[in-house]
Amino acid sequence: MKRLSKEQIQFIDNYLEHSDVFYADIRMEMIDHVGAAIESEMREQNTEDFYTVFKDYMVANKSSLLESNKRFLKNVDKGLFKRLFKLMIKPKAILLFVALVVFTFVIISKKGHENLVELFYWFPFASIVPFLILYTITLRIFKISRFSGIERMAFVYMVFFQILNLSRILFRGYFSTETANSVVISVVISIMVFISMLLLQLTYQILNEYRINYKSI
Repeated sequence: MKRLSKEQIQFIDNYLEHSDVFYADIRMEMIDHVGAAIESEMREQNTEDFYTVFKDYMVANKSSLLESNKRFLKNVDKGLFKRLFKLMIKPKAILLFVALVVFTFVIISKKGHENLVELFYWFPFASIVPFLILYTITLRIFKISRFSGIERMAFVYMVFFQILNLSRILFRGYFSTETANSVVISVVISIMVFISMLLLQLTYQILNEYRINYKSI
């Protein structure tokens, strides 16, 4: 049975990477699929000419492979939001949220809500910083490749940032009034901090999963 050499497999990997399949985990799945198809074609044609068979295969299948890359990324995005939702409904997470509301309410009761207006204004921007630090440190220290789950977290953060920014615009005027309800302020701020903490936890989980499962990459 004809098996592809390491050099031929690396050739496929390089080709896919230069075809905008940037993420190592997606390329690994594609390499398995493409490699098996090339081996089958070489056996059927009874040839050792890998490059000719590969070229013909790509002419016929490249567009469908790139389309599957897009579908894979969409599924990654859906999976991340599902994981985030599952983290939210865990008993520990619910208790954390309640604790945040109580803590924020106590702070407001003692110090007044005016002191939190500036924090509320800057929080959307500050919430991105922990993700960037964790992402940069992991890539630099552990030197792992680009993975779909890790980099697509940036999309999740972008959605979260837009929600935070909209909340900042809608609530900032209300927070500045003397009649602002302390409970409403506590809940809004707690939601922002709560989701930010869960996003950071999810980012760490995904980074750790890739670091363990793809040590050789």
